[in-house]
Formats: sequence, C-alpha cells, structure tokens
Amino acid sequence: MSLYFAYGSCMNQEDLARSRVQATYVGTAVLRNYRLAFSRYSTYRGGGVADIVREPGEFVEGVLYEVGDFHALDRREGAPFVYRRRKVRVYPESLGGRWRWAWTYEVVEKSPVEIAPSREYALLIWEGARALSLEYRRKLKENLLGRMGEFL
Repeated sequence: MSLYFAYGSCMNQEDLARSRVQATYVGTAVLRNYRLAFSRYSTYRGGGVADIVREPGEFVEGVLYEVGDFHALDRREGAPFVYRRRKVRVYPESLGGRWRWAWTYEVVEKSPVEIAPSREYALLIWEGARALSLEYRRKLKENLLGRMGEFL
C-alpha cells in the first residue's frame, strides 16, 4: 500500500468513491512550500480544478489515504495527460508527525491565470475539508470565496 495525498475533490470520500477508487482513510497531512491553485478548466466540473503550485512559505492541507492500486485514481485524474502523479513529502498528523512520501497529482499544463471553480466543485472540496485544521479551512474558504463569490 502507498500513501496518497488528496487536496481537492478527492478529500471528499463520497466523490472519491464514485470513481471506484479503493482507498482507506489514514488522516490529515500538510504539504509545505506549495499553495492551492485552480490552474485548469474542466468541462466535466464546469470550471477551474484544484492544483498545487510551488510557493515557498505556503502550505496545503489535505487528506491522506492508503491506496493499493492507482489505476482507477490515474483514470479519474486523467493521468498522465491532464494531471501527472508525483511523489511529495507530507507531514501527517496521524503517523507520528514525521514526514512521509506520498503520491499526489498536479496539473500538467497550467493556465497562466487561475480559473474560478464551479459552485458544485467548490462545495465538494469544502465538504471534504471537514477534517482539516480550522486555520486552513478559513484560508480555504477565503480562497474559494475570492474566486467564485459567496457559496457557503
């Protein structure tokens, strides 16, 4: 089993399950020196979709899963053409707080300008973020509101 760090709609376990991804929830984790961005338009989602962008001093919180087979997840994410799977170093709260390697996905061809997510997609992310820290959820809410107006 490998660790998978989800920071967008895959934090929402119901949305993740629709793709028939076999994933076991482990806990939450932090990816340092990255920020959350919406750098690609998705016809399926009707707006911008989540991405990670390197940004010193910033951080992204997310949900950590154990995944045995990444085939269904790769299909869901359009890997390797839409998103690419890559290893990142995360700091999980549930595994003793020591950094661990985990797989995550990042957009392959990033738009030079960010694209507002649809209301439905933003709500999937928001609902999936329930386990994250209050500080990060405030930051996430500001990020989502700033991109698409009031939705909560």
